[in-house]
Amino acid sequence: MKKYLPASLFILAIIFLIPGLTQPLITITATVDKQEMLGLATTSLFPPDQNNNFVQNMLQSVLQQLQIEGDVVVFESTRSLLQTMNELISHDHEIVGLLIGLFGVIIPLTKIILTLTSFLLRAPEDKNLMLKISSLLSKWSMSDVFMMAIIVAFLAINANEDSIDTVQMNAELGPGFYYFAAYCLIAIAAGQLFERQADLKKLPHLAD
Repeated sequence: MKKYLPASLFILAIIFLIPGLTQPLITITATVDKQEMLGLATTSLFPPDQNNNFVQNMLQSVLQQLQIEGDVVVFESTRSLLQTMNELISHDHEIVGLLIGLFGVIIPLTKIILTLTSFLLRAPEDKNLMLKISSLLSKWSMSDVFMMAIIVAFLAINANEDSIDTVQMNAELGPGFYYFAAYCLIAIAAGQLFERQADLKKLPHLAD
C-alpha cells in the first residue's frame, strides 16, 4: 500500500490543480470614501489659487454638514490563474504570461506526469529515463515560488487598508489560491515520499 501512496498523492495533486487554474485566485478592490471624493471634486472645480474662496468655502461647509458616509468602489478585478495569464498575453506582456504558465504550471505538471509514468513502466532503463528527466525539470519547477509571490502581493496590497489615503486598496484570496496551494503542498509531499522510497530501495537493509 505504501508503495502506491506517492502515486495516489500525485493524482490528487492534479485533481486540485484543475480548480486551482480555473477558480478565482485573487480579488483586488479599490474604494474611495464618498466624503473625501466630494471634497476632491470641489477642490478640482475651484482651485485654491482662483478668486472664488467664498464659493469654495461655502461648498466645503455644505459638504461637511451633509456627512455623507460610505465608500464607492472605483476598481474591482477578479482573476483566475488562467485568466491572469491570458490578460498578460493580450496586453502585450506575452513573455511574463508565458513564463508564469511555463514555470508555474507546465513544468511542474510535466514532472508529475513523468513520475507517474515511471510507476507504470517495468523496464528499469525506461523508468530511470523518466525519473532522470523529472529530476532535471525539478530545477525549473517554480509553482511554490509563484504562490509566495501571490502571498507577498496580497500582504502588500492589504498593508495600506487602514491608511488615510483617499483610495483604499484591498485584496481577498479566492478559492483558486487554496486549490493551487493544496496542489503545491501535495505534490511536494508526494515527491519527498517517492524519493524516500527510492532511497530505501537502494539500501534494502534499511527497508526491513
